[in-house]
Parts: sequence; C-alpha cells; structure tokens
Amino acid sequence: MTLAEMLSQFPRERTWLLPALHAAQRDARWLSSETLEAVAAHLRVPKSEVWGVASHYPEFRLARPAPRVVRVCTGLACGARGGADVLAEAIRHTASAGDAIAVEEMDCAFACGVAPVIAVDHAYRGRLTAPAVQTALETPHEAHAPAIATGRGGPPAAIPAAGSPGARFTALRREAERRRTGARLAVGAGTCGLAVGAAETLEALRVESQRRGLAWTVVAAGCSGMCWAAPVVQALRDGKPPVTAGPITAETAPRFLHALSAGMERDFAVAADWTAPQHRVLMERCGVADPYDIADALRHGAYTTLARVLEDGRPEAVIDEVRASGLTGRGGAYFQTAVKWAACRAAAGQPKFLVVNGEEGEPGIFKDRHLMEGDPHRLLEAVLIAAYAIGASRAVLYIHGEADLSAERMATALEQAREWGLVGPDILGAAFSLDVQIRRGAGGFVLGEETALLESIEGRRAMPRTRPPFPVDSGLYGKPTVINNVETLFAVVPIVARGGAWFAGLGGGRGTKLFGLSGHVRRPGVVELEVGCTLRTLIEDIGGGWETAIGAAIVGGPSGSVVHERRFDEPLVPRGPVNPGTGGVVALQTGASVRDAVRTLLAFNARESCGKCTPCREGTARMLALLDAGTLDVAGMSALAEAVQLASLCGLGQAAPLSVLSGLAEYPREFGIMNGA
Repeated sequence: MTLAEMLSQFPRERTWLLPALHAAQRDARWLSSETLEAVAAHLRVPKSEVWGVASHYPEFRLARPAPRVVRVCTGLACGARGGADVLAEAIRHTASAGDAIAVEEMDCAFACGVAPVIAVDHAYRGRLTAPAVQTALETPHEAHAPAIATGRGGPPAAIPAAGSPGARFTALRREAERRRTGARLAVGAGTCGLAVGAAETLEALRVESQRRGLAWTVVAAGCSGMCWAAPVVQALRDGKPPVTAGPITAETAPRFLHALSAGMERDFAVAADWTAPQHRVLMERCGVADPYDIADALRHGAYTTLARVLEDGRPEAVIDEVRASGLTGRGGAYFQTAVKWAACRAAAGQPKFLVVNGEEGEPGIFKDRHLMEGDPHRLLEAVLIAAYAIGASRAVLYIHGEADLSAERMATALEQAREWGLVGPDILGAAFSLDVQIRRGAGGFVLGEETALLESIEGRRAMPRTRPPFPVDSGLYGKPTVINNVETLFAVVPIVARGGAWFAGLGGGRGTKLFGLSGHVRRPGVVELEVGCTLRTLIEDIGGGWETAIGAAIVGGPSGSVVHERRFDEPLVPRGPVNPGTGGVVALQTGASVRDAVRTLLAFNARESCGKCTPCREGTARMLALLDAGTLDVAGMSALAEAVQLASLCGLGQAAPLSVLSGLAEYPREFGIMNGA
C-alpha cells in the first residue's frame, strides 16, 4: 500500500492527525519530512503545525532508526532490580554491531511487576539479569499470545428485534450459555506474563492437552495481578474450586497437567496469603474471563448491569448511585465523579462526549493496562452506563501508544460488542445510541491532564487549556465532555449493580483502590485493597518484604512523594498525610539511594514538561541543575520548588517538586543536610 493509499482511509480533518502519523510510522518505522508533508497535504493542516505535533510526542521518530532497536527500561522499579547492569550489558553486547543495532533507554516499560525489562524489536523480556542479556538479544520471543477461539464464532445467530432491553439481553445470555465450553486453563497472558514466557506456556499446554486427549480448553486470559508468579495458570472446572498455579513454564506444563489429573495441583498452587488481605472488586474477573470472547464475558456477568439500567430507563438514577457511593477519580485528583456527570448532563450543547483516559504514562503505574487486558468488556460496559447517565452519544477510548495489548483487546471487545448489538444505534432496543472510537497516544506524561488529552484528540500538541471553561461545559470540539480514567470507570459497574451504599461501606466511604507494587519486594504485582490500607500491608503482608529492610517507598510516581519507613503504618488516604496518588508504590531497601530516585523522577518531569508555562518548563530544569550541582543549595531549591508549585498551569507541574520536597524533608542527610532532623 502506498502512503497516499494509506492516508486515504482518514477523513480530511485535523482530529485524525495522530492516527495518520501512527499509521505512517508503523509502515516505515519513522516519519520522514516527505511523509510529514504528505500527511499535511491530505489532512489540510499547515506543514509547520504537523511538524510541531510530530516533534512534540516522544514516541514519534523523526530520524531513521537502526534496523534493530533494543530499549532498556531505566525507571525506578527496573533500576531497583538491576536495570543499570542490564543496560550496561546490552551496550557491551551490541557495541560490535555498529549501526545495525541501537540501544536506547526508556523511562518505563510499564511491566514493573517483572522488572528489569528490555524490549527487543517491540517484544518485552522481563526478570532479566545481566548474564542473560545476550541470550535475550538472540532468542525470538512472542510479543503477543495467540488468541485461541473458545466459542466466539462471530455474532449471535440472531439479535432479538423486539422486546424490552431486559428481554433482548436474556436472549443474548442464552446464546452465550449455548457456547459454553468445559474445563478451561486460563493462562495469564498480560504484558507482564508475556514478558516472562506466557505465550510459550499457553502453546505448551494446548499441544500437551491435545496430545494426551485431555478435555481442557486453553485460553489467553489477562493477568490476575500476580506478576511475581507469572506465568500464572488458573484451572477452572465446574463444581470444583479454581486452582491458581505459577510459575508454569513451557517446560513444567506437562507436569502441571499431570498434577491436575492426579489431584496433586497443590504442588503448583501459589501462596494464598497474597490474596487474603485484598478486597477484589474491580479485578474480580481479571485472569479468569477470556478477553477475546464476549460469550465468556456474558457468562461472567458482563453487560447485565447495562441491561438493567436501560430497562429501568432513568439515567439520573445512575448518577444518584454514583453520588451515594462517594466515588472519586482514580487518576490522582480524586474529584467527585458524580459532580462531573451531573454537570455534563445539565450542560447545554450536543453531542456530548465521554473520554476514557487510558494513557497511564506515569513510570511505575501499570494498573490500568491490567484492567484493559484482563477484562475489556467491563470497561466497555462502564463506558455505556456512564454515557447513558450523562447523555453522551459519543465516546473515545484514548490508550497509550505503546500499550499495544490493551488496544488490541479493547478493539476486539469493541468489535464483538457491536456484532452483539451492545454498541451502536438503539442498544438493546432502547432509545440510547453510542458511537465508540479508539485513539492512541504517542507518549507524553502531560496527557494525564485532562484538557491536554482533549488537545491531543483534536490533533494538537498536548498542552493544558486554561480553565474555565471546564470540559463539562466546553470540552472535546467545544462540546460538553466528561473525562474519566480507566480505574474510575471500572468501579461504576459494581456500584450500579450493588448500590452506592455498598461501595461507600468499603474503605471508610472511599471504596477500593488499585496499587501497582514493584521495586524491592518479593511479590510485585497489581493489588486491590480498601482505601485506608497502609504501606506496611502492601509491602510486607502482600509484597512479602525483601531480603533486607525496606527504608523508603516512592508513592504516586513522578507526581508523588518519598515516604519514610516510619510512616508505613499511616493510612493511605487521598489528600491525607500519606496520599496514594495514582497508586504506584516502588519499595526501596535500606541503603538504596533516595537521592538517585528523586533525581530520576525530577529528570522525568523536566523532560516531560509540555513547555507551555514557564514555571514548569524552566523551573523543573533549574531544579535538576541544582540537584546535580554537588553541594545542594537547599534554600534555593525550596524557593524554586515553591514557585513551580504555585505558578504552574496544571496539576502535573504543580506536583513536579513533591518528590524533591519530600526527599529533603525525610532524608536530609542524603542531600548533604547534616543538621537535618
């Protein structure tokens, strides 16, 4: 396909600029000046502005890459587990290759549960040690697990053309039950699992089950959060409790199948004390449901709540339940979700939009990917319910440009939902229609700021807008818009299904929260606990601690804080003394350099400043220079940090100095402050 033919698939509107650039880069691996000119001509956008957008997003390449590219994660989690040694070894092994292989650093691979991680030609390899680098560079590896059909078989035989939403949905459920398979082995083939061989495990189980004539159906599921035990396999049989086992490699797969047949599965079972302290609401289907099979999702209860909501016919009642639940945004700001929804519903102007922020570009934060990879139909159901409640007719799922597995599974789920009449016009016969699009980001931490995300969808550089007006009044294309992140929306389905009062009864009225646990812990992964839990519970009870004592935790990623061990027993409460932020927790053993960790976060914030406002653009760079100057000018650093906090335009700039300020306060000696407390 020629470039012109490829571009012809995009409407000639600026909003398609990022999708067109993505398509061109996938084809040629980079964006030449000729390509940028062709994109500009097709979309009728000035060439200078196309170049300005392409140069703004870090994932777009404006120079031809080497034939092979090896990217090594140098984020906090990978650094804690030996990432620097892996980087040095990768550079050493490729030195003789000249221009044939390029080694690059990346801020985060977002597979922190299997750190340290490298990406070889886009395929991740996790738990890598320096001696294993050469083998990783030479051994082919599956980037994605094969999607093994388990009864999908395309659309239902017939979509009911008459009846109430409840009656029509009942007919779809009957179709899903008709496609039920027997015993299943669900392989945790999420990003973390695939990085440590889940695709090979899945194929070995499939081949060996067929060879032995066993009645197991093997499926590629999402990750249950047990990244530390990956590849994880869940054995699901009617009438028997599920068996969760791991790690199950391609080599141990035959023995695992034998153990299941002989009733000796306990030999492979993972530690039960990992799940005991958790309250799994959002992740209850992750690792169990088949993300490639809408029939399986329906059998697990997907879209049941949507059908009930449409049968009831009262969108305001949905907002009332969300209000009663006390649900607040899980992207870090913790703003009341129901307030946004009610304001958008009351706003003048059509069409109204719902935007799902699945960008998740903060190093050390990887929970939203687990949700999209493991249970994409729950997110779609939540999108439908939220759109119905706010009166939206259009929805956009904005997914990180490198979260390919999340985007693939969401696209598959969306296609199936359309085939089953659950997305599109007159859903289940109700007077409710929703058009859903998937858009991909191209990097940029600032996309966590909701108005910068809107700018990106509209085909511009990701820079925050001045507010007011707020998005609920004038958002995407100037129309009323609600922006929610993935974790927030995942909570909507159980809230509406079980009642707002039920959710408000969890976590002291705040519900549950997901945490991405990594760094110096024996059992890293994605954890769901009631709000108000402690770092002690996360790091020691669930994470299993470390060989040595844990002396610090980085909580909340680049916008978060450094927390001293003496505060590990304080509750993690939004806007409290120890704020959970977006939910990233990187544990650091005693003796690990807090100053180095703070520098990593500050350098990331300086690089990722969108450049719109001077305090963030210049202030973060100047703070980094002060930190690197040797003897730290504490008074100068504190004054500069205060200026950045008070004068930056958006919340990301305002939060950029937090790691520095908390590091200075909690670990003064590491910064050369000898008379500190």
